[in-house]
Amino acid sequence: MPLKSLENNVAGATTPAPASEKKEKIYKYLHISLLVLIGVHVFINPFPQLTAIEEISFYGAAFVLAALLRSKQTTFSFQGPLTMPLFLFVGWTVVGLFFALDKANTIHDIYAHLLKYLFFYFLLVNYFNTFRRFELLWLLLIFSTAVFAVYLMVYFYLIIGNPFAVKLGYKMPWEIPPNFIGVLTIFALLLSINIYNFKELKAYKLLLAIPAGILVIATLSTKTRGAIFSLFVAVLVLFARNKRNLLLFFLALVMLVVAMPVKERLSPEELTAKIQADDRLQIWYTFWEMTKDHPITGIGFGMETYHDEDLLNKYNQRVPAAYRQSVPLKSPHNFFVDLTVRTGFVGLAIFLFLLWRCFALAAALIKRGKSNFVRTWATGLTAALIAWMIQGMFESIASGPAAKLFFVILAMLTILWQLREREEPVDAGLV
Repeated sequence: MPLKSLENNVAGATTPAPASEKKEKIYKYLHISLLVLIGVHVFINPFPQLTAIEEISFYGAAFVLAALLRSKQTTFSFQGPLTMPLFLFVGWTVVGLFFALDKANTIHDIYAHLLKYLFFYFLLVNYFNTFRRFELLWLLLIFSTAVFAVYLMVYFYLIIGNPFAVKLGYKMPWEIPPNFIGVLTIFALLLSINIYNFKELKAYKLLLAIPAGILVIATLSTKTRGAIFSLFVAVLVLFARNKRNLLLFFLALVMLVVAMPVKERLSPEELTAKIQADDRLQIWYTFWEMTKDHPITGIGFGMETYHDEDLLNKYNQRVPAAYRQSVPLKSPHNFFVDLTVRTGFVGLAIFLFLLWRCFALAAALIKRGKSNFVRTWATGLTAALIAWMIQGMFESIASGPAAKLFFVILAMLTILWQLREREEPVDAGLV
């Protein structure tokens, strides 16, 4: 080989790739890392103790997104059918800041329990907006919650040694009490069994039967009446057009209830006693007195305001003696009461407007969605939203994993809206 030719070959082997190719690789890895970080944030939502990973994944995604936007390698859209009511609600909480009883905590909670969730919503809407990524999203939600349920039951019943008759999570050093566990497990359960509304995807049906079984057992183990009621209502909505599946799943649920200790809390005697002596009426009475003094803007979005014992005692004393609490509780135990107290009737009205837009959007997708994929998942998410609302009647689910789940439901509905006119790919389905 001539010397010159050899020099050219050696030079070609050692010459670095053009700068543009290096940049392309960097941008490619940044896009992948953004998806991974969002996926990690989704997966760890049921695990409240993993706050370090939660924060790293959230701010890591924000940093990568900022880098891609600065380099003009991605776009980020705020367009969508739910954007206006969401921004209206955020705007109203900011207005309420000027009238808040605890301004410092209100600023903190607007950021930590509203703006961060809203940003998470837009991350999902912008980067999980294809058929494949939507499937990946609900698979992450199902399996992360199933892993959480297995861990929780093993720890609570086997490691700690609680009898199976004790409701899951009761007096456990854990950040999610029994009333909140059902919010997570029922949502993932509904996603699992919604697959049975598809005629195909037999492999999926076999695969998801395992997490579905785990999730329904975990839900019933909480012995939470509101969660169980919401599950029955949601299953009725989910299979409204599939009578065979409706009958099968209803029978399966009834048999499990009869076979498990939860049946004692659902007996006619227990239910009658609960209705006649439910302390929630006393709790709501106290917070109603609070609302009467702050009907328009509320006491402020900050949840720590409820920890002011002097404030609670003041309004508890206004309640008629027959309904007065001996020691006022620091939570309304009702999401809608909680929202009204903190944001006033105007805030409640805006939130109800948001819910109306959600149901109107779901109805339009079910009726006019181009693909069976969109129509079927819109049905599943309608059932999930109803279950979330029913459970919100009995617990203040305005923060933490349960609240973030609400924004996940909104994001999934918005993604389906983006996919409404697209043809479903022939190979849709990861299995």
